[in-house]
Amino acid sequence: MAALVWFRNDLRIQDNPALAQACAEHDKVYALYLFPKTTFVDTHFWSPRKTDLLWRHLQQLQQDLAASGVLLKVKCHDTFSQSGSIISDFCAENEINKVYFNAEYPVHEARRDKAVEVALKHHDVTTTVKHGLLLVPPGQVKTQQGDYYKVFTPFNKAWRKVVAEHTDWQLTQPTAKQTTVSDTPQIPDCPAPCTDTSSDWPVGEQSVLSKFGQFVGHSLADYHEQRDKPAIEGTSKLSAYLELGVVSPKTLARNLQSLSPSFPHGLEKGADTWLTELAWREFYQHLMFFEPRLSRGENYQKQTQGLPWRDAEDDFKRWCEGRTGYPIVDAGMRQLNQTGWMHNRLRMITANFLVKDLLIDWRKGEQYFMQNLIDGSFPANNGGWQWSASVGTDAVPYFRVFNPIRQSEKFDPDGSYIRKWIDELKDVPTKHIHWPHPWLKQRNQQDYAAPIVDHSAARERFLTTFKQVKNG
Repeated sequence: MAALVWFRNDLRIQDNPALAQACAEHDKVYALYLFPKTTFVDTHFWSPRKTDLLWRHLQQLQQDLAASGVLLKVKCHDTFSQSGSIISDFCAENEINKVYFNAEYPVHEARRDKAVEVALKHHDVTTTVKHGLLLVPPGQVKTQQGDYYKVFTPFNKAWRKVVAEHTDWQLTQPTAKQTTVSDTPQIPDCPAPCTDTSSDWPVGEQSVLSKFGQFVGHSLADYHEQRDKPAIEGTSKLSAYLELGVVSPKTLARNLQSLSPSFPHGLEKGADTWLTELAWREFYQHLMFFEPRLSRGENYQKQTQGLPWRDAEDDFKRWCEGRTGYPIVDAGMRQLNQTGWMHNRLRMITANFLVKDLLIDWRKGEQYFMQNLIDGSFPANNGGWQWSASVGTDAVPYFRVFNPIRQSEKFDPDGSYIRKWIDELKDVPTKHIHWPHPWLKQRNQQDYAAPIVDHSAARERFLTTFKQVKNG
């Protein structure tokens, strides 16, 4: 009998525990990827760019698996609820008696997986579930009371302690099958309107590892200083690949081991800061696992659930389009709309502005980001928005309201980033670039949007509103 590897957000060969075990235990191995369009696009708000990147990588993965004697088939369907019957039918057609997959932790994915296991059991097909999504699976980082961590700093400390105990990592590599895959099935057409991303986002494991190697060699040492400057290519830009599982966090972390004999401790500041970003990613995954209500759009802080958000569609539209009249906010939104990616500092600035300056529900911004980001990750995106809105666990204090002009002056001091994305401001001198309106008015230039709100007044409005809700 044969085995099946059910691929999901683990689209790689190296360090794929489910694939490695299936190949070790069976002579014949199939692979299957399911794309539930209604669930992913209409419910989870996958962006066209993310779908395009996925589809291009699936084509590469199919070739790479075929070279190892594993046939990958891709099927499109509607919803998660159909997964059990589709996989059961595939097993019956190909004489498969065991299915392997790597666990996913958000509540909808976990329920889907449980339903698939039940369906397969009815057909006498067994399942083996492995852990390959994170460096440390949920449940292995606990407080002294045995609870999960609700605050990032102690989580990070405990997480690193667990990582330090397992640095003898063996990256799993599947045994090549003797089977020759001579005729790979055609992958269906991409199920969402696509924006080609091939020039900015190459596919294939080796391309991604090469990209990371270049980052380590050229940018890692200064990462702690450069990561907040959007005009500089100072980040690894690996988030989209981690989201699809093109590369595992273990593979990336192992590449940093040579930088410190006491890894994950003793790293230089740049590498240590980058590892902290990886810890943030895992923190939000753990949080999703232990707090499934977050998948239902609830605030983590229950006492903030009743915030009276404004119903202001015109303001929301201007924010989406990058026409708020605040250059750093508009530059970030235009970069997102044109490329599907935004620098993390800009994600915080734009989110903070929507929630605290415009008093618009953070969930609207969360959805818009997911619909446009090439690296859209529900746990990280949800966590970031709740942090910015001061309603999440370990969130920024509600009274910390970013001043978009000060943020602009600090992180884009010469206005290079602003000029790159806002054509209307390309000729504005640096002295005026962060607040160009008086300069533009003197020259009777009306192309750029007028300020959507007075920041000082908006700040006071938010603080008053939040205090009233927080104090009951």
